Amino acid sequence: MCLDATVDNAMNAIARHLLGFLITTLLVVTLASVAKAQCPAMPQLGSPTVNVQVLTPKLVYHHDVDLFGLPKVEKSAERPPQGSILLGLTKLADGIVVVPHYVALPRPGGIYCVWLKKVDASIGIPVMDVYVASEYEPGSCEYNVILNHENTHVRFNLETMNEWAPTIQAALTESANRLFPAVFYKDPKRDNAVAQYLFENAKSTFLLMQQEMAKRNASIDTPQNYRRENAKCNHWSRHGFKLDQTN
Repeated sequence: MCLDATVDNAMNAIARHLLGFLITTLLVVTLASVAKAQCPAMPQLGSPTVNVQVLTPKLVYHHDVDLFGLPKVEKSAERPPQGSILLGLTKLADGIVVVPHYVALPRPGGIYCVWLKKVDASIGIPVMDVYVASEYEPGSCEYNVILNHENTHVRFNLETMNEWAPTIQAALTESANRLFPAVFYKDPKRDNAVAQYLFENAKSTFLLMQQEMAKRNASIDTPQNYRRENAKCNHWSRHGFKLDQTN
């Protein structure tokens, strides 16, 4: 929560990633043809199963960071403009971990044929940090307004991930079935290569989820909403900062 806030527009980033997705798709078609030509059949392996879990984070509330320290906290749900006063913030929970289980077979020429057996993915983070500026005493009107605001961000983050989990699972399932068997030109255990290859072709869906999360968080980070929330209490001023409720 802050005096004013804006949320970065994610459309340019999504457009760049969609272009990368199209280029990657062309490469995948080529690699799939190579895989069919160079990789033997593995009849004992059926279609890979894909499991997607949304983590239920432990909520940790912080009251030990002041108004000067809050802007230094990284990766929050708030994107205030320069000069705004942050009163509280919530860390985003939009991470994803993809763990593929696979069989890798070395082949002549230094290549590896890879077949997927199963994919386990998790969305979110184990711990979600929520901050209320230390200048506001727990139990005070100001503290409660900030806390309620941040808890709404928590709810938006969790609701968005749960709603998008089936779509992300479908995207990973489509990639798992379409892209494998696959040929890798180095040991697939290096650089988490199989997970990156699998997720790259589902990344656009994940980015759309992030965009939706940003839009929901932005819906309560408007000047009009801040004025409504600030009007509920009378003692906001700290360090000479004043929340102007007339603009």
